[in-house]
Amino acid sequence: MLLNKTKLLITIITLLVVSSNVSAQDQMAQFSDKIDFNILNEIIKMSDDTVYVSNTNKNHLSEDGLFYFYDKNGNKAIEMGYEVAYPFTGKSAIVKNKGSWGLINRLGEFIYQSQFPFPIKLSSYEKYGIFGDGEIFDNGGVIYDLKSGTQQSGFINCAEPVTPDYFIIKTKAGKYKLIYRKEEKSIFKTEMDSIVPQEFMMYDERPNLLILKNKDKYGLSLSNGQEILKIKHEKIQFLGKYIMLLENKVWKYYLFENNKLKLIVSSEFQCTSPTYQSNAIGVYSKDKKYNILKINGENLSQEFDYINIDGTLGILNNSLWILSSKANFYIFYKK
Repeated sequence: MLLNKTKLLITIITLLVVSSNVSAQDQMAQFSDKIDFNILNEIIKMSDDTVYVSNTNKNHLSEDGLFYFYDKNGNKAIEMGYEVAYPFTGKSAIVKNKGSWGLINRLGEFIYQSQFPFPIKLSSYEKYGIFGDGEIFDNGGVIYDLKSGTQQSGFINCAEPVTPDYFIIKTKAGKYKLIYRKEEKSIFKTEMDSIVPQEFMMYDERPNLLILKNKDKYGLSLSNGQEILKIKHEKIQFLGKYIMLLENKVWKYYLFENNKLKLIVSSEFQCTSPTYQSNAIGVYSKDKKYNILKINGENLSQEFDYINIDGTLGILNNSLWILSSKANFYIFYKK
C-alpha cells in the first residue's frame, strides 16, 4: 500500500514538472519562427543597454514590421530597419537583412554581411559570432568578436576540467560521504542523507560551500569540513551565488563573504532560478505569474506570463520582452 502511494506521488510530481516544461515551451514556441532564443539570451547578458531594439516603439508596431534601434527617448538611433535585430554587445549588433545575417556598427554600417541564408551561431566560450555555410567546424566559418566588431581567426573549444580535490560518493546504505582525494579520507564523521555542493568542482584553493542534510534538517559547511551553519534548519537551498535559508515561512538570501554569511534580503518569495542582473536575486512565480526579486526586496512593476530561468526574457500578452541589466523591461517583439 505504501509502495503504491509512493509511486503515485512520484507520478504526480513528474507530471507537474513535465506540464511546467510544456507550458514554458508553448509560451516560447509562438516566437520561435522569428527569434533564436539561445542567441538572444546570451546577447542580452552581454548588452550594455545604451540603445534598445524592437519592432515596436511606444507600444506601436513599426509600420513596415521591421526592427529598429532606439535611444532612451524613443528616437531612432539608426534609420535603417531589419528583418530581425539583436541588442548591441559593444561595438556590433547581429541583424538579418534581405534574408542573410550580418553585423553592423553603431552607425548602422555593415561590418560584415553573409552571402548565405544560414543562421549565425555563437562559440561556447567567448560567445563569438560565427557565420558559416550551415556547418560549424572546430574553428571554421567567418568569426567575429561581437564586443569589438573585429574578425577573429578562431575560437576556444572547451577543455577537460582538472580533477577536483573533493568528490561525493554514495554508500551501500544509501547515505553520502565527501571524500578528500589526496588523503582518501571522509571529511565528515557522520554520513549524510544528502550533500549538495554550490559549485560542481571542488578544489583546495577555493573551498566550496556544501548543503548537508541529515534527519530532515539542513546545515552548511565548507568542503574542508569547516562548519558554517549547524544541521538544524528547516530548509537551505543554493540559488547561483546566493544561499537561501527558510525560517518561519520567510526566505532569507545570503552571500558568503569573508568566511561568513551576509544577509542581503528577506522575502516571502522563493526564487527558483538566479538572474543575470547585478541588482536582482532571482525569478519567482506566484498565482501563475512571474516576477523578479531584487536585492532591495522590491520586484518588477510588471508581472509576466512567463520569465525564462536567466531573467533575460519575459512574455506578456503575446509579446516578447527584454529584461535589461538594470531589471527594467521593454517590448522586443510584438506579433
